[in-house]
Amino acid sequence: MKKTILLLSIILTTQLTSCQKMENYKIEKFEWDGDATAPSGYPMRIIYPHSFILSDGYEATIPNGSEMEDGWEGSANSWAVGEAYKAMPDSLKIAWYSYTENKFYKGNFKMPQEKLYNLFKDGYLIDGIDAKRLIYEGYDKKELHKETFSSITVGLAPKGMVVVWASGQNKIEIGRYQAEAVLEGPEADRMWKQIAELTDRPIVVKERMEIHFSPEVREEVLLDKISSKRWDDYRKRYPWKVAFNQKLEIYDFYVRFYNSEIIGNPPTTDQIAYNKNILQSNLKAVPKKFGAFVKSLDGTKHWLRIDAFDEQEALDSFQNLSKISPDSEITMLLNVDDSFTKISIILKNDYKQIELKKCKTKIFLIDKRAEEILKNQ
Repeated sequence: MKKTILLLSIILTTQLTSCQKMENYKIEKFEWDGDATAPSGYPMRIIYPHSFILSDGYEATIPNGSEMEDGWEGSANSWAVGEAYKAMPDSLKIAWYSYTENKFYKGNFKMPQEKLYNLFKDGYLIDGIDAKRLIYEGYDKKELHKETFSSITVGLAPKGMVVVWASGQNKIEIGRYQAEAVLEGPEADRMWKQIAELTDRPIVVKERMEIHFSPEVREEVLLDKISSKRWDDYRKRYPWKVAFNQKLEIYDFYVRFYNSEIIGNPPTTDQIAYNKNILQSNLKAVPKKFGAFVKSLDGTKHWLRIDAFDEQEALDSFQNLSKISPDSEITMLLNVDDSFTKISIILKNDYKQIELKKCKTKIFLIDKRAEEILKNQ
């Protein structure tokens, strides 16, 4: 009898703990705002409805009414509205007008609350001034401290494509969603009323094409060839890792990816464990920028930078290697010369290697003075 009671007590305690944990991700609050962005050259305008919906029914508004085309990697349209501290959103409802397509889109999407909660809860470590402590406590020392994401960003793309990220010093993709076009009927009429100044749309588009649209976008508009393929290609992930031609110790790094993700601030002080993100093969998008602070065997420190990959060269090379052998890991080999003045970049798997010849690279010697300047930036 005592064993039965003990077993029931353990089961009830486990269930209660599990329920409490489950509820935490629905109710625990963080300071964040909703914001939005659209690709450069493909302007969008958000209209009503436009908000993240929380489990309690509260709506976190996303900025609307202004034209967006800063690019997925650019500054998102944002402003502080309503409560600063909010739980993670349960869903997203959004509608917008796509100038280049002359179409309205709308969608209502379920958000992965628990995934968002875990990201915001874990946060990451950064060096620098903690702005809140500086303002409220007169804190002015620069030291390692924990921060977390500050925004949930909605990225729009042609053909009703929607991508959501947790944004801050790091940026992590949450999911990809598909909106539906609103072509006619009362709902379309209501949407047109929200942007009444575009009633003479052919003139607006003609003027915009002549002044703002790139030749590529102009051609897509005229030939009705607008597609979301480019942004879906950005999101493709490949099993790749970084390697060096000589023995180097990484003591810091950052990567910006074409899918707009950013990593570079670890959630713990265990740098060796965090380095596995790039030194071990795992699924990642194609890199857009890369930097690594390294120490050679003699203790000399250098900053290795790839300030820009060539977009077409990088995307095509990853795709080419993946087609040859989808299951093979890809290595991005950084060949650094003995004088630490040049970097050559080889992308390879077990069957083929491709030299990336169009990358913009730099190497800096990090002496004590330079290291202090970098810490104070």
